[in-house]
Amino acid sequence: MFTLKVAFRNISRQKKRSFLLAGAIAFGMLVITIINALTGGLVANIRENFSHALGGHVFITGREFNERGQIISKIRPDVRMDQLLEDNAGRIQAFTKRSQALPSLIFGSKQTMQLVYGVDFHEEDKLLGSLAVLKGSLAEVLTDEHAVILPQPAANRLGVDVGETILVKLETLTGQQNVGELRVVAFVEDQEQFGLSAAYVSRSYLNTLIGLGPEEYQMLNMFVTDLAFVEDFTRAFREGLLTPEEQQEEEEPTVSVTVGGVPIDPTPRQETITRWEGTRYRVMNINQIMEPVELMVGVLNRVGLVIFIILLLVTMVGITNTFRMILLERTREIGTMRAFGMHQKQVQHIFLWEAVLLGLTGCVAGLALSGLLIAVVGRWPLNVDPSLRFFLNHGRITFSLSAGSIVLNTALVVLTSLVAAYWPSRAAAKLSPIKALSSHT
Repeated sequence: MFTLKVAFRNISRQKKRSFLLAGAIAFGMLVITIINALTGGLVANIRENFSHALGGHVFITGREFNERGQIISKIRPDVRMDQLLEDNAGRIQAFTKRSQALPSLIFGSKQTMQLVYGVDFHEEDKLLGSLAVLKGSLAEVLTDEHAVILPQPAANRLGVDVGETILVKLETLTGQQNVGELRVVAFVEDQEQFGLSAAYVSRSYLNTLIGLGPEEYQMLNMFVTDLAFVEDFTRAFREGLLTPEEQQEEEEPTVSVTVGGVPIDPTPRQETITRWEGTRYRVMNINQIMEPVELMVGVLNRVGLVIFIILLLVTMVGITNTFRMILLERTREIGTMRAFGMHQKQVQHIFLWEAVLLGLTGCVAGLALSGLLIAVVGRWPLNVDPSLRFFLNHGRITFSLSAGSIVLNTALVVLTSLVAAYWPSRAAAKLSPIKALSSHT
């Protein structure tokens, strides 16, 4: 405790020098905190906007064989599904039911393939708020059953404008060709780079085109109350919806011959699909879809960490040089303390405590400045390009910072401060009291 008090006194009496060193540390802490908080907020916003665009956090699709032996996508009433929904009701915030198709959209002599989601727009009101509208209005989808919301690239390929009618050509679930008409009411920003490129139409109308009843659906999407448990939630539904036949298929061992760790199969067998009874389900979650985004954000975080480490190294050199100067200035003082009985370890601890206090002071100042900057910037609504709205929350930048990253960054700062001060503190501890007292500094 005595060495800590002496270290605090030494920092206090050299205010200008301490301010410059702590300021350099605070700047590095400010940079890494802003980068971590910004990337965390971007991921949260993209995940939120993706979940509304896709209709949930967990996605369940069903497949079954029809009477003609064809595999179709359809979800029927199921006791297992009902039981799982009842058991997990407390973790489910809301449901959405969708249909989907991959039809050809035709306008004049041009056509393009485009994923189309059938949506109940009255139930999915948050979907409309998450889409970045480039042209037109989304209000008409609530009243016009033939309305379609097109991604901008698809509209460009077709050469169509808002208000015009396009043809949609697709196959029904039984393999028959069908044609319908859709009226374009809006263009929205496409997020194809993140794997999201879809048009949106009324589910009841799409169902009539693909051969489903107005209230039937192909996908059951669920919003969970806490994304931290989405993997456990997904696993519970995935395991609960497995049929006995699927469980047996998963448990059957596969025999293969390997040479040097490489599997060798001299007689490759063509995989055959055996007809099954009932519905087989596929369960996915938002994290699987977010993997490309999180990889990009991870690169940005690593760049920020490299910048932070470079700033710490520069600060480390400054701390080392400063403590060498302090050693020269306090030579007689160190000799006096040693002459009055202070041990070498105590002298070294004084220098190390000064480094720790400077590091912690810089961290606190950096966190305070970053918090102030986050509070100010987060309140400003931004009028940005529609392609960037997917990264924002209602037009505002969102920041999200975990306690773990704060602790890690603070630990790095304190560690580098200690390393920088170690050799000067060691040299101070080894000073001879007689030589130190005879020094003129």
